[in-house]
Amino acid sequence: MPRHRALSLITALLLASPVGAGPSMPEGTAGLPLWLAVKDENPLLRGLYLPMPADARQDEVPRWQASLAAENTVNIESRHGERLHVDGEALLLRLSWDAPFRGRWRGRISVPLVRDAGGSLDSIIDRWHGWFGLPRGQRPFVAHDQFEYRYEGRRQVSLTSSHEGLGDVAAEVGWYWRQDARSSVALWAGLEAPTGSARALTGNGAWDAALWLHADWSAGRLRLGAEAGLLRPFGDELFGGQARRLSAFGRTAVAWTLSPRWLLQAQLEAQSARLHDTGIRFLGPAAIGSLGLSHRLARRWVVQLGFSEDIAVNTAPDVSFFLSLRRDAVGAVARPVH
Repeated sequence: MPRHRALSLITALLLASPVGAGPSMPEGTAGLPLWLAVKDENPLLRGLYLPMPADARQDEVPRWQASLAAENTVNIESRHGERLHVDGEALLLRLSWDAPFRGRWRGRISVPLVRDAGGSLDSIIDRWHGWFGLPRGQRPFVAHDQFEYRYEGRRQVSLTSSHEGLGDVAAEVGWYWRQDARSSVALWAGLEAPTGSARALTGNGAWDAALWLHADWSAGRLRLGAEAGLLRPFGDELFGGQARRLSAFGRTAVAWTLSPRWLLQAQLEAQSARLHDTGIRFLGPAAIGSLGLSHRLARRWVVQLGFSEDIAVNTAPDVSFFLSLRRDAVGAVARPVH
């Protein structure tokens, strides 16, 4: 995809005005998402399937969402015959559609578009880490806005030219075992197709699967959520079979209602190692913390923005800034399905 076309698509989707979407919704934050539209997008491991949080409670409303994340990483490591050099910036646009079918069932399709380059956030991230007293790592020793993804170990992985492309498309389905006004419990399963490119690090060249349990609970202004699941790749062109056949992930979310239209959210995500026998922290177990706000713009429109940090240092992208725009389908009315 030519660069100007990709940037035009991003601009059109995320700067689209919600004017004319309808009158304000009086119901408050009940329809706002509990989860932040963000996940670990490690540039070397993102080809291995990791689903987005299963945000939607089961109701009769189909929704589409456009989520844009800008992540910046500088990580240089050498250990036991393995060498890693990751210095770059990724722009990830994820288009998704989820809708109910057959009562307790809900489906979701996600299509990611990826752009990797030197970027322009290095100096901003440097100051960001200084403001909050966060570790700067190797940033003082590398030039700003450079691009290189390289790993040397059992397998050679290298990407040194900026590029744009389609990632692996995922189809997911959830079954809501239990739901009432205060809580819900659902079982989700997903399958990711090899539509991306292992060479460009936007896919792993194989089908992947995931199975996870999703739950949420609310009381007054407080909302809580949890997810835990298993990940299974059915092949691995990227690391030549070094990917683990089975790994685990988990997430927790806390949200607090600030006003009828504003929701403050915090999220923690962790996952086990995705590769066998690696001593490189960036390719091992990971933990990410995120903080964000959701705001209802109009009856059917919700905007969300925030940032993520690798709370286990050097296990994930240094900083990610994200922006999401969600719209309920025209004519839909949010009524829970029991």
